[in-house]
Amino acid sequence: MTAERLPEYRVKARNTSERSENKIHDDAVARQYGFRGGLVPGVTVYAYMTHPLVEAFGTGWLERGT
Repeated sequence: MTAERLPEYRVKARNTSERSENKIHDDAVARQYGFRGGLVPGVTVYAYMTHPLVEAFGTGWLERGT
């Protein structure tokens, strides 16, 4: 089986949880752990990742995941 190359998709991630109770999303706290800034929430990253997958596999991928 040959892996299909996904199209390139670039996005500037936006941290929508800077004021979250989970302080790893806060720039100052994240820097204490060695990050350049607050971590973008996983659900947001997942949303960004769906764009190239839908482009490659079609909207059916959203319905069934394969």
